[in-house]
Amino acid sequence: MECAGTQSPDRVRTLVAAPHEEYRLFGSALKRLPQAVVVAATDNGRTALEYVRRMRFDLAIISIPLAHANGLTVARQALHTSPDIRIVMITAIDDPACLLEAIRVGVHGYLSTTASIDELADAIPRILAGETIFDILISTRALRRLVTSGCSH
Repeated sequence: MECAGTQSPDRVRTLVAAPHEEYRLFGSALKRLPQAVVVAATDNGRTALEYVRRMRFDLAIISIPLAHANGLTVARQALHTSPDIRIVMITAIDDPACLLEAIRVGVHGYLSTTASIDELADAIPRILAGETIFDILISTRALRRLVTSGCSH
């Protein structure tokens, strides 16, 4: 676990739950947001679940594939524990089931692991301000697959 920052209201207490190679990308994007303070970071889903049960976060950046627990499970628990938390899922998965589950869970962002640091640094403040941002390419591919997989009347 990484600990940093103060408890001041202008700070965005952040959980990052992602594999190490993805964490480096998020860390670079978060460095551009001086109010963001990474309070906890892990690549383990069980550990992330424990963090959301014990700590308060304003923002959680979560990868869907995590060791020992799915990122959507972590997101669901985080929103149950802290309804005001803003959840950003980071994924390369364009599976319609994952996209629909993310929508059902109530995540606020669904961004690609191939997003640039600039794209992430732009999206995070917008999500914190109340916008919902879903990666257009992932969403379009998932919706096309959903439509062509037999949705007919």
